[in-house]
Amino acid sequence: MPRRNEIPEGIRSKVVDMHNAGMGYKLISKSLELHHSTVRKIIHKWIRFNTVATLPRSGRPTKKLPSRTQTAQLEEADHAGPASNKGGDEVDHQSAGPTRLIKEDPDKKMRELNSECEDADTADHSSDSDEEDPTLKVLFPTTTKDTREDADHTRHKNSASCDDTPEDDPMEQIFDPNFDGEKKIYAGSSVSVRSLLLLLLAFILKHDLSKAATKDLLALLNLVVPGCIPSSLQFIKRHLTDIDKKTEIHLYCPRCENYLGVEPGTECGVCQQRLSKKSLLEKANYFLVMPLENQLRKVLKRLHSKLGNHLTRDDYISDVNTGGEYKHEEQEGSITLTFTCDSSPLLNSSKFSVWPILCTINELPYVERCKNVLLHTLWFGKGKPLLQCFFTPFINELHKLSHEGFTWEDESGLELNTRVTAKICVCDSVVRSAVQNFQPFSSEFGCGFCYHKGELVQKGRGYTRVYPVQVDGCDLRHMAETEQLASLVIENGYPQGQMGVKGHSPLLLLPSFDIVKGFIPDYMHCVCLGVVPEFVNLWLDPLYGRKRFHLPPQSLKDLDKALCAIQPPDEIRQRPRRLSERMHWEASEWRAFALLYSPVILRKVLPKLYYKHWMLLISSLHIFLSQFASQEEISCAELCLVQFVSQVPSLYGLEHCSFNCHLLTHLTDCARNWGLLWANSAFVFQGVHSRLLQMYSRTQSASSHIFKQFVSYDEIIRKGSDVLKDASAEITDLFSSMTSCGILTKSSNYIREDVFTVGCGSQRSLTVRELTALRSKDTRPVTEYTRFVYRDMLVTTLDYSVSCRRNNSVIETTSGFVLVESVVVVEKLRNWERSTGCPCRELVAFCRKLLPSNSQPTIHNKQVNRNIAEFLVGLRSSEELCAVTCQDIVAKCFVMQQNGRLYAMRMPVFET
Repeated sequence: MPRRNEIPEGIRSKVVDMHNAGMGYKLISKSLELHHSTVRKIIHKWIRFNTVATLPRSGRPTKKLPSRTQTAQLEEADHAGPASNKGGDEVDHQSAGPTRLIKEDPDKKMRELNSECEDADTADHSSDSDEEDPTLKVLFPTTTKDTREDADHTRHKNSASCDDTPEDDPMEQIFDPNFDGEKKIYAGSSVSVRSLLLLLLAFILKHDLSKAATKDLLALLNLVVPGCIPSSLQFIKRHLTDIDKKTEIHLYCPRCENYLGVEPGTECGVCQQRLSKKSLLEKANYFLVMPLENQLRKVLKRLHSKLGNHLTRDDYISDVNTGGEYKHEEQEGSITLTFTCDSSPLLNSSKFSVWPILCTINELPYVERCKNVLLHTLWFGKGKPLLQCFFTPFINELHKLSHEGFTWEDESGLELNTRVTAKICVCDSVVRSAVQNFQPFSSEFGCGFCYHKGELVQKGRGYTRVYPVQVDGCDLRHMAETEQLASLVIENGYPQGQMGVKGHSPLLLLPSFDIVKGFIPDYMHCVCLGVVPEFVNLWLDPLYGRKRFHLPPQSLKDLDKALCAIQPPDEIRQRPRRLSERMHWEASEWRAFALLYSPVILRKVLPKLYYKHWMLLISSLHIFLSQFASQEEISCAELCLVQFVSQVPSLYGLEHCSFNCHLLTHLTDCARNWGLLWANSAFVFQGVHSRLLQMYSRTQSASSHIFKQFVSYDEIIRKGSDVLKDASAEITDLFSSMTSCGILTKSSNYIREDVFTVGCGSQRSLTVRELTALRSKDTRPVTEYTRFVYRDMLVTTLDYSVSCRRNNSVIETTSGFVLVESVVVVEKLRNWERSTGCPCRELVAFCRKLLPSNSQPTIHNKQVNRNIAEFLVGLRSSEELCAVTCQDIVAKCFVMQQNGRLYAMRMPVFET
């Protein structure tokens, strides 16, 4: 009987991958819409035969009787063929019946096939020495393996997709500096060969193409345009997997998770477990490390001129270099790092997770820090790693870099020596307590910054630990006391620890790192994913329907309608979603709601007393997330946060004074020590975490695959900046969409170093109204644009904002708020330049003035003695036109309309 309703092999492979990821039969069945018995049979077949391919069926094979055509061909061959060949191919027609058909055992056939494969693998690896690891073949594929696989592939494919040796490939010089990058893929094309190759690499990386799919894609491209792309798959792989050969594989004991290093030896020094390096690699008892020295050398060579170029203002707190602790420890000729070690679960229902150590260089400006995140360690597996083992390579390398430093050359060839220390660690409260080796926040003395004991109160059917504001204050922790408490716990063997300290932290061994002040109460976790969702759920949860702060269902509908009507600027990547979908919101969405949307849409919805209380939090966050903040503003924000936390028990109940609320009282110390909250938040690393999860595709060698994809991604981004700098807008837009980066802009559109236009311009003459605003009588043609970027801030005209539903047209200038109507580039000759005839280009924005409305939002707080809603400005439109240059721009603004009134506020500093 023929096979019917056969499950495609791709779906069967997906079933096995989901099973290896820890998912059960029912969940796999529901996700892929397969019967659970089918899922069970696929998995059992994979366990037995180690394959999901269709195997030969048991039973009697189908009779294959020769047809008339085949008989005629045989007879014709017998008459036409030579006698020698005829004798060798003679067919016994009397014995060609069914009695000659022999039944074959499929299990025996599979055993023979597996035996042949094992013999082939043994033969292939017999010449390798014991020093070569199987995992290294995943990171750095060898020529022998690729050649063998390609030879198998060419037996089934045409000769166009064969894997030629790189020596014979004329495209070897494609990334050579001396290579002619202007060569087109064919005559008359606007796409160069180098650009096409870069786009191809980005496509392969984005969609994680398999080897077979990549070879077929190369064959297809060469079929359409012969010779447009290298046919060598090995050449593509070498550029796609450009991982430094010094990537290290660090092993750990499978029984006690003791750190074993690169060479494990024959026995674990802790549990005396017998060890085999081959077995450890096969069972994935390892994690990967990319040494910081190699990455820092590449980054500093490109960006050494930008070190220390932070935007500063006297007596104002801004970036990390303005913090008190940073200034106290600052050393000439050294750089400092901010690192994170947060985990990222693959799926909500999966036991597998990814634990990276990511670093940024504090001496780089904030925009460059966001673009240059370094990946040092990558651990993948079930549960979580032993932190002592996990941090050992990181600590060992920083010991060397802090004492000896490392040498590197700048662009001019000058050799420099730089020392490196880690100063700031960013993570959530759960990971922070584990790394500090403190009690979790649900236990007594669970705060890692102070000695607040907390208290247990009833909440619902259980109990929760709350942290209300103490009238007499609370003592802060210090590193010296923490080390003494840890030693006391170890010496006396206290099982519960002392004052929240359970023992020594592995980061006590990190040079120049403060185990208390080095950690920060990250606002992404404690505010955006903590306090804000907690209070929004209190307002909308039907469980609190009888409370004064609860909002009725109609209010929820009104809020959803108001959110959907908002047109956010490009700094807010996610468009507003309904509050009814808040369970799926990300941290950036909660941040946008709290800082920008809620002050306007909650103004007439939330009861007045609770709205004033909410504005205490929002006003302080606007200060901490501004570009600059004075000491007076920092003190004002501190008072607002203390009031906010102290009023929670009386307004909402003591059971809602959570640990996240308590962390708000420590934000001020963080800002004074290490700069404003945006300077060292987890939002900088959030994009990298998302990329690491997207790069996961299989459980076998998952960490190697993720590591390879991550390094290849960064390499392609760097190459794209050079290769596509003069490419057309269509090519750069496609590359940006495939790599999720917007760093490419045509250099010809630069007005000056920090100002450039986007898109194609059009020639026109200035109107009378514009000439009046410009106070000029020059009627020469100007070039009009719809978009420009000033100091990494995108500004667009009103018409362009309406068409794309993104409002980037409201800015604050030295003379007030304006709405951009048109943008032109004026070329003029200055008096001192007329002798040389050098033209001067200047960007001018013609804007409509937005005047302050007669009634402004006012919430006067007596304790702070100021209007805490002063960041929110009511505006009204006017017809007065003014000319604005880049020197007049102060900040970009968020604007929204509510009940016929226009409100604007200065944009906080978000990650780029």
